[in-house]
Amino acid sequence: MTLNHILHNYLTATILAVVTIAVSGCNTLTSDSQDLITRSPKNSQLLNTLSTQSDACYSVAYSPNISHTLASADSKTVKVWNPNKGRILHSLSGQAWAVSFSPDGQILASGSQDGSLNLWDIKSGKLIRTLKHSEPVIDVVFSPDGKYIASGLDLGSNIRLWNWRTGEIIRLKDDPDAYKMGFSHIKYQPTSFSSDSQTLFATNASQSGIQSWNLQTGKRTGNFEAKSSINAVAISPDGNNLAVGIRDNAIKLWNVSNGQLIYNLIGHTGEVKTVAFSPDGKQIASGSQDGSVKLWNISTGKVISTFRAHKQLVWAVAFNPDGKTIASCGQDGTIKIWRTPI
Repeated sequence: MTLNHILHNYLTATILAVVTIAVSGCNTLTSDSQDLITRSPKNSQLLNTLSTQSDACYSVAYSPNISHTLASADSKTVKVWNPNKGRILHSLSGQAWAVSFSPDGQILASGSQDGSLNLWDIKSGKLIRTLKHSEPVIDVVFSPDGKYIASGLDLGSNIRLWNWRTGEIIRLKDDPDAYKMGFSHIKYQPTSFSSDSQTLFATNASQSGIQSWNLQTGKRTGNFEAKSSINAVAISPDGNNLAVGIRDNAIKLWNVSNGQLIYNLIGHTGEVKTVAFSPDGKQIASGSQDGSVKLWNISTGKVISTFRAHKQLVWAVAFNPDGKTIASCGQDGTIKIWRTPI
């Protein structure tokens, strides 16, 4: 997904200046008290709807170990929420395309149009470091061990792998210019790390396949051909499975160790923009241009649930670490919290 794709969807969508949600039996709290929540009926799959008060919400992430904490990136600000109460804990200045929490939940990374990758202290809401790029930063992900951040840039620019504590670019052993250029042979987002942080998965030059790279040797270790433009990538918590969302309205699921395609999951009627594994690795959530969120059983390849999520396309989905809820955000500027089936 390039910035041109994002802007095209933004301009062609019907933008609502004020988002209002009317649900029978709901109780809406006003923004005067920083409560921007619409509660759903007691037995609904949809628990809460949060208004970002912006034209679109592009990214959403749960804190891995700080309960009741959610971050979002929208066309105006980065926000840190208590999603259960609909209360904004911090509103961090500046537009952003992507957000990602550090594994300990203490740091939030956000990528912006101006090429800034900002690192925020969650407790204080203060900016602690900015990593600069020459292109918009539209993908950000921490490695599971917390040592690195990978930043995906627009316009086919090189992926950068950072030591975020020092602000230095990590050099591949076989690439002497990597400290200046990033990875000259890994050019495209989206990206994801293996569970042991030793392998980086990124789209290839044609953006129709995923390649894996060993970060210690700098060597390519795998190739997974989707044969369609890739919008999203996710690795299962155990590192065994790779899922990608593609332009052909499907999700492809591979076995990482042998490269075998396990399933081609079909059910959406629009491009699949986002995918995420559940904490136990048994389910995949996907969000689509068709406005729906689907929950899949990876053992059977069958749909478990379909949530009629957003009036326009879904940009991001994320599982709560307890696996009991899913957050989705979309072009309509809302974040929705869904109850996962038991």
